[in-house]
Amino acid sequence: MAKLKNCKKPGPPGEPHYIAEIPQKYIDMFYDKVEHQPNGCEFFTSKTQNTGYCNWYYYRESDNKIRYITAHKFAAFISGKFTEHQLNNYCVLHSCDENYATDDISYRRCVNPDHMWIGTPRDNVLDCMKKGRYKTPPIQIGEDNYNSTLTQKQAEFIIDNHYKISQKRLSEICDCSISAVQLIHMNKTWRHLAR
Repeated sequence: MAKLKNCKKPGPPGEPHYIAEIPQKYIDMFYDKVEHQPNGCEFFTSKTQNTGYCNWYYYRESDNKIRYITAHKFAAFISGKFTEHQLNNYCVLHSCDENYATDDISYRRCVNPDHMWIGTPRDNVLDCMKKGRYKTPPIQIGEDNYNSTLTQKQAEFIIDNHYKISQKRLSEICDCSISAVQLIHMNKTWRHLAR
């Protein structure tokens, strides 16, 4: 395995998991839900999310908290194959996905630690691209863009009144920032609208 660079998973850090805090009964319950497949995969048979991954949980007695974790990551924890540091700071990737069609995500239910490896988020995307599984997300333009603070009518009004009304006054009329008006005028946002 290649040496991992100091590249942690994106997003706010979650509370770390520790193998010593996982009661044995949750490990036993987990293994009761594992079904061996002819191709060597071990599928977790609990409910599957629409992403294809399964969740698992355990009860941490030290502070009376229920902790949630993905099933494949839980399997990696209890296997002893990876360190707690690796599992808490990096992504757990599947190597068995190459045995499945590119549009088949059932491999995500696999909890066989021998079919897993540790990588950075970059490794995860590159592996996905190499295996032909990466799908470019659709480009959301105009009001469909989740970052949009304006409606199409407001953007058209700003475009129609370029050089007629000051940017400050346009921002007041449309209840937006001056920079939002400037970006429209510079053709950096709402580029699909006629100018």
